[in-house]
Amino acid sequence: MAEIKQVFKVSHNRKVVWEKFQDLAAVVACIPGAQLTEPPVDGVAKGRITVKLGPVKADFGGEAKIVPDETNYTGVITGVGIDKNHASRAKGEVTYALTQEGEATTVVSVDVSYSLSGSLAQVARGGIVEAVAGQICKEFAHNLENELSAGAAPAATVNGADDNTSAPPAPRAPAPAKELNMLAVLWAVLKNKLGSVFASRS
Repeated sequence: MAEIKQVFKVSHNRKVVWEKFQDLAAVVACIPGAQLTEPPVDGVAKGRITVKLGPVKADFGGEAKIVPDETNYTGVITGVGIDKNHASRAKGEVTYALTQEGEATTVVSVDVSYSLSGSLAQVARGGIVEAVAGQICKEFAHNLENELSAGAAPAATVNGADDNTSAPPAPRAPAPAKELNMLAVLWAVLKNKLGSVFASRS
């Protein structure tokens, strides 16, 4: 299986980030092109993710099993997805770990092992998958930061004083994540290729 590694930072305490990771609907809403199709049951979630690669639109539907380890702030996600339009199948395992850095920063490490079969496997060459994963990770980190910051907003005040007697606000439904910006992905692939060419000539 192919492997991809990604690391990003979030400007919030590890415990806060971990708690957000347990809100699957909020997490999925932070992933561009992803959505849940059914409420998660017993750690199993059903959903889909859509990515456009130029004229090709990959639309994988499937399910994933999530096994969190709160003691070590780690988790494992295993899943399978099928794109019926292109007779393609993807399966993979994601291992993530949260590490505290300082008082208010969390380092998120993500290791992905995956395999892709079918006609889309022919399209996903030349660093395309790695670039897609990198862009998804970048946008996920940005959306997660916004989601955490919104959740940490101070309570409303009444006549200039804190209203400590009011009931907490009802959880808000996370907004659907925007579709993945493929221009950024293709630019990343081009930069990688140009970097390799110049490095080989130096």
